[in-house]
This record gives sequence, C-alpha cells and structure tokens, in this order.
Amino acid sequence: MNLDAWSHSFSNALARFWTEIAGFLPNLIATIIVIFIGLFISKVITKWVAQILEKLGFDSLCQKLSVDNAIKTLGLKLTPSEMIGRLLHVFFVLIILVAGADTLGLDRFSAILDEFVLYLPKLLGAVVITLIGLFIANLVKTQVESSLDSLGVEYGAAAGRVLQLLVLFITFSLVTGQLELEMALLNTIFTVLIASLGVALALALGLGTKTIANSIVSGIYAREQLSPGDEVEFDGFVGNVVAVSTVNTLIENKAGKRLSIPNQDLLTQKYLTTQMSEPAKPTKAAKPSKTAKLSKTTKEK
Repeated sequence: MNLDAWSHSFSNALARFWTEIAGFLPNLIATIIVIFIGLFISKVITKWVAQILEKLGFDSLCQKLSVDNAIKTLGLKLTPSEMIGRLLHVFFVLIILVAGADTLGLDRFSAILDEFVLYLPKLLGAVVITLIGLFIANLVKTQVESSLDSLGVEYGAAAGRVLQLLVLFITFSLVTGQLELEMALLNTIFTVLIASLGVALALALGLGTKTIANSIVSGIYAREQLSPGDEVEFDGFVGNVVAVSTVNTLIENKAGKRLSIPNQDLLTQKYLTTQMSEPAKPTKAAKPSKTAKLSKTTKEK
C-alpha cells in the first residue's frame, strides 16, 4: 500500500517536471535564437557606427585631446571610434540579455540588468562631458598662452596651465554629478578652494602687484615704441636696447654697462631714442637703396 502511494507521488512529480520542461523549452529556444540574431545585428550596427565616426574625424579630435593616449594606458589596442563601437555593442548585448531574462522568467536577474542598463546613459553622458571638458581645457590653455605671448607677458604658459587645471576641476565636478556619486564633501572643498584662490588673486593684483601690473601694461606700450638695437638716452645714460621684457627694458652702452628701466618710467618720464628705419623698397622710378638710414626722433613722455 505504501509502495503504491510512493509510486503515485513519484509519477506525479515526474509529470509536473516534464510539463514545466515542455513549457520552458520553447521559450529557451526562442530566447537563444533572439540572442544570436541580436548579437549579429549589434555587431553590424556598432561596426557601422565606428566607421562613420572615423570618417567624421572623431579619431583626430580624440588625438588632439590625448584621449587615445588614455586608451593606450589601459592596455587597449583600439582607436577611439572602435572603443565607442565596443561600448555600444555592450549596451545592445545588455538590452538583449534583459529581454531574454524577462522571457525566461528570471525576474531577479532581469532587475539587476535593468538597473545597469538604465545607468549606462549616465555613464555615456559622463564620457561626453569629459571629452568636452578636455577640449575646452586645451582650447583655453592655447588661447591664453597665445594672447599673453602676443602681449609680451613672460608667464603666459603658467597662466594657461592654471586655467586649464581649473577647467579640468570643473569638468571632474560635473562628471561626478552626472554619475550621481556621493561627492558632496569634495565639491564643498573644491568650492572653498576656488573662492579662496579668487580672493587671494584679487588681493594680490589689487595690492601686492599693483606696480608690476602697471609695468606690464606699460611694457605693451614700450614694445610698440622700442625695438632691439634702438639707441636710447634715459636720465643721462645712453645705450642700445637689448630687450623689452614684461616689466622692464634693458639697454647697454658701448662700455658694456647695462641699465634696467622699469617700463612704467618710460611712460611717465622723458627719454631720447634713435631708431633704425626700414630699408626703402625698390621702385621702377628710383634705384633701390643699398644701405639703411638712421633717423633720429625725439620723444617726450
């Protein structure tokens, strides 16, 4: 009697097992087919996207931003376009896996993948912000250096580097916000640091370096009036201009002695200068001049 009951229970359990297998197997086969088709389509699309990015000059832009060097440091032998293609491929694969997990009834696995897939757009946005930040940082550095160099300021490279680091810090703060990382303390420290630097710079320019700032502005005027080789008489000292730097002008007499004149004094005091004129250009009516002529001009400042 007990043997019959045990046999009946075993046969019922086996029947339920095969029933569940019979119901699960079609879904499994359909999921496998969908995954293979999805992987093939994803491979084609991502390869096509990588080729379009390469033709649009995305690799050249990343090379200017040194993004390709960052990829190489990770040990990846991929171009930036190929890297974007791989990331898109991973994104499509995750979407396919989520769909497959839902079909098979794997709710927990599907929920985990859902959260990861929903986080990927934020990650992609952080990558875009990083690229834009690197571009702006390099652009600011280049423009500041060229502008200050054209004005004759000697510390253009240092100023450009400081502003570049400032833009990179701001970019880092935006990226952490995009990724929703808990960086409130770091952002507070960063804000206080930037405010402190701004106040210190304002005080330095307003108080401690007022004379130097005036000399720099005066140096712009001095470069327009004086050139290396011009003869200058200043406060009884006669010599030729050696160089016009950011804050002073250096002249040297025939005895080899040098005098450093603050550019601000050239703007407020009188001096005499003898400038070398440009050689006359040859014309059809007159013969070309073979020697340069000296023209003496007296300037009162």
